[in-house]
Amino acid sequence: MTTDRDLDAQLAGAARVSDADLPALPERFLQTLRTTDDAAEPASVVAARQLVADAHDARTAPRRRRPGRKIALRVGAAALAVAAAWTTAVLVAPRDADAPPSAGPTASTPSTTLAPPTQGIALVAAEEATFPFSLDPAPPGLTPELSRHGGTAYYPEPLTFTADYSSDEGRVLVDLFPADPRTLPEMGWSELGEPAGTATVDGVPAEVRADEDVVTLLWERPDGRWVWVLGEGSYADQASVVAVAESIVDRPQPVGLQFGLAPAGWSVGGYESSRSLDLVSDTDPTQSPLRVSLYGGPGYAVTVDEPFEGRSLTGPVEPVTVQGLPARIAMTTPDDGDGWLVTGQLPGGPLFLVLAPPVLTRDQVLQIAEQITYRP
Repeated sequence: MTTDRDLDAQLAGAARVSDADLPALPERFLQTLRTTDDAAEPASVVAARQLVADAHDARTAPRRRRPGRKIALRVGAAALAVAAAWTTAVLVAPRDADAPPSAGPTASTPSTTLAPPTQGIALVAAEEATFPFSLDPAPPGLTPELSRHGGTAYYPEPLTFTADYSSDEGRVLVDLFPADPRTLPEMGWSELGEPAGTATVDGVPAEVRADEDVVTLLWERPDGRWVWVLGEGSYADQASVVAVAESIVDRPQPVGLQFGLAPAGWSVGGYESSRSLDLVSDTDPTQSPLRVSLYGGPGYAVTVDEPFEGRSLTGPVEPVTVQGLPARIAMTTPDDGDGWLVTGQLPGGPLFLVLAPPVLTRDQVLQIAEQITYRP
């Protein structure tokens, strides 16, 4: 049986960003990454368990919530750590520690033999995935990670956007909410330090909370949406946080990972800008998402074959060519997600994995993979 330590090791081996690469987080924030029942487990394990469960029940559960990932993304200070777990949880299936490693891209014995679909649905040009605001000027020396979650039939949580700018010296996080997050205890506002008075953002009063190394600002925009800005490390003072708050402009920016083709009637469901992108059906919340995730990276010896290891497949893994490079395709059985898996590499870029619902045909999934792009 796979232990928590083994699962953490597998996640670390496949993720592009490891926990060791990230700056230390205050204990107050780490506490909000855990649900009541999972308080003893690391956030990465909670997120991985939830995503693996999602993959197995994707065809049967009409609506799903992902409390581990939702809580982690809601508290932007830990968004990068949990986003890495979210991506790799669906890339590498947990494997028994005593089982020998796979010798190559071969299928495990399927519990059910299925024929691939033959009809498919129409494909159209994909909607560009964009993030709704920018910081002008952007915090110097900080690398941004942009994310979107909720707001669709498949992901019914409130639509929330998070911009996470970070470095070893400091971090700035900006969360955009559709309503006052203080009315939702699970959002964690009360955990973001102690009340520290008020400030003014572009003439609008804002509440301030602080502790020894974090300062957070919350206010309502004229359009009725709410924003909180968190400063950590070198940005953990009220003046710096107010300056960031006043630099927010309604200037959309494209995210790095994009689909070029999409099923008709599907739109962006969520993303982590440098890791994964979901498309979901606008009308059918029972339909599994179409997802592309990036994996591997410098220092990680992973291949296009690894995501198939230990999976229950309907047939052998098929070698194909995608974007001029070696790739693989296979279909999982219903007890292992019931959908297409395609792995490949973007020219001059990272490895990718496509998870596609079985309503698409083999050729359609390959057409979609051909038009995936990524700009860091």
